[in-house]
Formats: sequence, structure tokens, C-alpha cells
Amino acid sequence: MESSGSREGVTDFTRSCQDAIQHTWTRLNEQGNDRWVLDADIKGAFDSISHEYVLKAIGLVPGREIIKQWLKAGYVEAEMLHETESGTPQGGVISPLLANIALNGIDQLLTKYKKRQGKNKSPRAPKYGFVRYADDFIITAETKEDIEAIIPEVVEFLSLRGLEINPDKTNIVHVEQGFNFLGFNVRHFQGSCLTQPQKEKVLTFLRGIRIWLKQNKNTRPEAVINHLNPIIRGWGNYYKHGVSSKVFSYLDHQIFQAVWKWALSRHPNKGKKWVAKKYFITVNGRKWNFHATVLGKDEKKKSLILTKVTDIPITRHVKVKGTASPDDPTLAEYWSKRQSNYGKMYFAKGTKLHKVASSQGWKCPVCGEHLFNGEELHTHHVVRVTDGGTDKEENLVHLHKACHKHIHTSKRSEKQKA
Repeated sequence: MESSGSREGVTDFTRSCQDAIQHTWTRLNEQGNDRWVLDADIKGAFDSISHEYVLKAIGLVPGREIIKQWLKAGYVEAEMLHETESGTPQGGVISPLLANIALNGIDQLLTKYKKRQGKNKSPRAPKYGFVRYADDFIITAETKEDIEAIIPEVVEFLSLRGLEINPDKTNIVHVEQGFNFLGFNVRHFQGSCLTQPQKEKVLTFLRGIRIWLKQNKNTRPEAVINHLNPIIRGWGNYYKHGVSSKVFSYLDHQIFQAVWKWALSRHPNKGKKWVAKKYFITVNGRKWNFHATVLGKDEKKKSLILTKVTDIPITRHVKVKGTASPDDPTLAEYWSKRQSNYGKMYFAKGTKLHKVASSQGWKCPVCGEHLFNGEELHTHHVVRVTDGGTDKEENLVHLHKACHKHIHTSKRSEKQKA
């Protein structure tokens, strides 16, 4: 994942979709000069990558023959073996890496073009901006003519790798017209560059919730909350770094309407006031929170609340600096601080779970790694509830999923030995 053409002339790399969107904003905001964008789409990228080019790019490294076998393995459909002369294995863990190898280098192609301050003056910053995540990429420049001039070179670059631009989905657009990139709509409005959730993604998200509710009219309220909460939080966390406040409010209203309709359909013979009292409560002065009453581990009743998208705070994403790598031992402090900052946003400040993580120093006590190293997190009871343990802060500890499993496996082994 790469991007080039920063104003300092340094090549940067994107580690996530949020990195890519942040670099896009940096290149197109009011302080930059780029106003034209090549919104490119590669035709069947994963299906068309040249095997010969990938193997040549890899070189004579250990495992090269295994990679070649993966590429040439073929696939079985309708009990027939089909050979694979190009492309990478669909769904294979190696496919994203091989695609990156094939597409790597567009930034070097563009970096050689520099802007000039004036007639007969030395070049300064790169002429083109470039942002790529997987097979999606954009190229930015000050003028439409600059974009048109670079297209032939990009086409040639891709053809050497067995790839081609999809003319039906590739456009040259002005930032005031806007374009969609990685689920965001990027456009200029009154001089500012706005990155908002793409309209189609918002509608698809809502459609999925409505369909699920319609298909699960007899599902218990707690099951509805347990199903929807991760979906809502996941969607909101992806878009929380953009200009998303109005969209989040709109989503909360639409989700409420969908859940209200679901609740009414379960009790056709009851009045609206009865339904409202049964399914909705007031929390911290905010009315109409969809809830369900369940028994906790301590056998006490507690309320599950449907997450509001607006409860997810809008925060600015801080892009990974330069070519910083997690494998560089000299940058251990930088990555640890970055992971801790992410953790402080993951748990709401002042909450019990935030205090537990802070008391651990944001480290997993089993493996010693940072809690937010990309692994799934579990909250573990030091003393089990069945043995008299409580849900209080001093009895909780955050662990990686694998570390949590290791603890329980070890305890079972000890019991079996005893």
C-alpha cells in the first residue's frame, strides 16, 4: 500500500484505508494546489496479474517454487480442473501480497516528474500525488492536462504486469465534482476538502439492517442487540475519521425507525405506548434507547442497550509517518505510543474497561505484547464469577484472545492432573 507526492517530496506508505484517505485529504485540501484527480479502476486486477512478472519481481528467494505452484495450481469447478495462466488465488492469504508486488512502483514512475517554480528555475515538489490501497488508486495533479499526459505511462506500466485500466470505471474529475474512494466521497466544498461516507455505502448499510430485522421478527430483543451492536460499531469506527457527524445522526434516526417498525410488528394487537414502554428506556437523559433486560454473570438483571452511531466520537486519523515499519526496532517507542493512543479511543475515557487497560500499561500480561497489536481482545475475570469473583475493576484484565484461551487450557490441564 503506497502513496507518493507529499509536499516535502518524500515517498509515504499507507498501512490502512484511513491512511490512504488521510493522505488524499493532505494532497487535496485548501493548502494544496492539486485540483484534478484520475480516479482509476483496474479491470479484473486479481484475475489478470501476470505470473511471469510476479515471479521475476520476487527473484530467486526461498519459497519461490512454492509461490509458482500456488499461482499455477488451477481451480476445480463442476468437477473439472481449470488451469490458471494468470491472476492470483481468489481468497488466498498470499493474494494481497502478490498483488502488491505486481502494483508496486507506480509511485517511482510519478516521482520523476517535478513542478517548477518558474521559467528556467530548478524543480521543487513532485508534480503528481499518488495514493493506493490494494488495487484502488488515484493520481492527483494541478491541471487536467497533467492528468491526461500521465495516463499513457500508467497504461504501459500496467500492461507489463498483465493489467489494464477499466475505461468504464476510470474518470478524470475535478475535486469540486467529487469522487468515491475506499467507501468515502471526497470533494471540495467552499474551499475545504471533505471526506464523507459514500452515499451508496450508507444506503447499503441501512438496507442490510432492515432486511435482517424483517427476516428475524421473532428473535429476542437481546439477540437483536448482540447482532447489531458489532455491526454498528464496526461501520462507525471505519468512518469516524471523516466528516461524518450528519451521516451518523441520519443513521441513528433510520436505525431507530427500523427497530421501531420491528417492535410494532411483534405486537400487532398492542398500542404504540405499550410497545414503547416495553422496548425503549431513557438513559442519561436521552430517550428512546432500544434495550433488553438480561441476567448478568452475577445473576443480577442488567440492560443491554443498542449502540448509537453518534456515540462513536469523530476523531482525526494520524497517518503513519513516512516509511515507518513495525519491524524496525528503533521505532518500538513510536509504535507503542501509537497503539496506546488508539486504545485510549477504543475504550471510552473514564469507563471501567479504560481503567483496566491503563492499569495494565496497555500490555497483555500473558505475552507481554501491546494490547492493540491487531489481535482480538477478551476481558478475563481473574477470579471466576462462579467462584465468587465480581465484575469490579480489580478482578478484570484484558488479554489477547489466544492468551485468554491459553489460560483456560492450562487451568483445565491442571484440574485433569489433580
